[in-house]
Amino acid sequence: MQLFLLIALALFGLAVRLMYINDTKGHNYTIQVLAQQSYQSRSLPYQRGSITDRNGIVLAASEKVYNMILDAKIMNSDDGKYLNTTLTALSGCFGYEIGELSSVIAANPDSQYIVYKKGMTYDEIKDFQSLQSGKEKTRPSWFPDNYSYKNIQGVWFEEEYKRQYPYSTLACDLIGFVNSGNDGNWGIEQYYNSELNGTNGRTYGYLNSDSAMEKVIKPATDGHTIVSTIDVNLQMIAEKYVKEYYETVGAKNVAVMMMDPNNGEILAEATAPWFDLNKPRDLSAYFTEEQLEGMTSEEKSNFLYGLWKNFALSEVYEPGSTGKPFTVAAGLEEAVVYQGEVFNCKGYIKYGDADPIHCHNRWGDGDVTLEESIQYSCNVALMTTAERMGKSIFCKYQDIFNFGKRTGVDLPGEERGLLYTLDNMNITDLATNSFGQNYNVTMMQMAAAFSSLVNGGYYYEPHVMKKITDASGATIKTAQAEVVKSTISESTSKWMREVLYQTVENGTGSKARIEGYTIGGKTGTAEKHPRDEGRYLVSFISFAPVDNPQIVLYVVIDEPNIENQSDASQATIMTNKLYSEIFPYMGIFSSIDLPDKPEGEPESETSTTAEPEEGETESTETGEGETTKSGEASERVTPVYNEIWPPGFGFMGPSSEETSAAETTAE
Repeated sequence: MQLFLLIALALFGLAVRLMYINDTKGHNYTIQVLAQQSYQSRSLPYQRGSITDRNGIVLAASEKVYNMILDAKIMNSDDGKYLNTTLTALSGCFGYEIGELSSVIAANPDSQYIVYKKGMTYDEIKDFQSLQSGKEKTRPSWFPDNYSYKNIQGVWFEEEYKRQYPYSTLACDLIGFVNSGNDGNWGIEQYYNSELNGTNGRTYGYLNSDSAMEKVIKPATDGHTIVSTIDVNLQMIAEKYVKEYYETVGAKNVAVMMMDPNNGEILAEATAPWFDLNKPRDLSAYFTEEQLEGMTSEEKSNFLYGLWKNFALSEVYEPGSTGKPFTVAAGLEEAVVYQGEVFNCKGYIKYGDADPIHCHNRWGDGDVTLEESIQYSCNVALMTTAERMGKSIFCKYQDIFNFGKRTGVDLPGEERGLLYTLDNMNITDLATNSFGQNYNVTMMQMAAAFSSLVNGGYYYEPHVMKKITDASGATIKTAQAEVVKSTISESTSKWMREVLYQTVENGTGSKARIEGYTIGGKTGTAEKHPRDEGRYLVSFISFAPVDNPQIVLYVVIDEPNIENQSDASQATIMTNKLYSEIFPYMGIFSSIDLPDKPEGEPESETSTTAEPEEGETESTETGEGETTKSGEASERVTPVYNEIWPPGFGFMGPSSEETSAAETTAE
């Protein structure tokens, strides 16, 4: 009886002790037991959101791929009974050398995570998975009869996503790319990185109250999709002619931008040179192997930086004569000039002891109206207008048009530009600024400001995001057209539309003209610093149709590879080609194709101007891309089609500091 009581007391003490241990240290022991179980906690990757054009066409997407993981510890377990079977299966399904696989396992015998192959597709791994699961009904001829499918152990496939760009180079500056860590670089990928990225999930196991292993899956949260304002078809049209010019004529940079002037949406933006978004660091398209071997890491990095940088918002330059409409519009708003006013151009104006500042026509345009000062690009009329305004008013309107400021576009890397201030501007600075020299802008600034000139005076913040949707397709955010400010009055805007229309019909922009369509625009010829090197940036900014602007089109050619770089017709000719495809796509029809108007119905104010009657003077362009009022034809310069070597090498040339607004000497 005493022995029984002693045993019972001992058992009771043991039970109490076990209860105490479970209460105080049970969690620690559970962790130890759990750690010895054959299970793994794995991360479940999220899918980065797609980027599409405005119509839902995918421009960037993440596709699921698989990384082959080898678990050497499992293969070597149980006296290595799994090793030969598993290596045979790997060799048979994937063609790997058994000797090479054996070396990897032998070098890492206790490793449970050996990444052997990355980025495999499902089609590549499905046969092995079928064999491993035992679902393969027909035994492969290379798999020995005495081997069991159950012994294929220690191989699993980790899921991840690989970013794919189905159009390779299309819209590369706008889209950007991602690195291996799903971080965006440049473009939409960078600006909307937090929206595009999601949150990883996880699968893990634990022991339940019955000491049975249970698996818990916390699903990943996929990223959002960015529906952009880009129109793939317009983008293709833009890139077609950018590449055509770059590859046949050549230039340091060629860029085209299309914007909806009524809401600030960027419809297309193309620059040359370009790069493959799927291989953004591949320089083989620009240099030979021998050249690459001779380049330092710094030289390669500098070239890549220039290649990836978006010219349209990260490069500054002097606008040239495309800046003249802004000066005239400001003069009208301030009533220092009036419609129909006549100016007498003698070819130059001299301010004090400074050198004379010349008009493009050094012999003078004679009497020109305010309207003709835009049509024929008369510097003297513009200098006179700015002089009447004075520095204070001129600087005020540069601020109103947002020059020298970031536009707020939802893309990274935007530059501000460089302007004179009221404190450091003198009379010659004011004079040269009046016709677009000695201050710097970006394409984005010019397109946004010009849109306000022709849309009634409303400055919209440019943007590239149309809406954001979640993984299920539900809209979670829609971009609104944001009017930032009013720049000019509706009446001035209407007048500017008509004057810019006449500039295309009869003035400097005549080579952009398309019969039956109404196009308005202004050429620009900016001589770069140093002024005596003959290097120019030519451009043409335009809109259409004149009575109801639906598109602003801006073409910039930086240092065209021709003998006379100041020939602005390089930009107007390209504009003509672009519009010839843009109009049919956008449903903008020629008046020639429209049915005749009923009798008594008045003609539209923006109908195509008739050809000059006999005896009238028709304007012609000079070699500098401007038009003389006299109508005397000047000798044309035949372009020299030199080979560019290597393509895009201009990025490693002179920096944008060459176009600093610090100089005051005008062309």
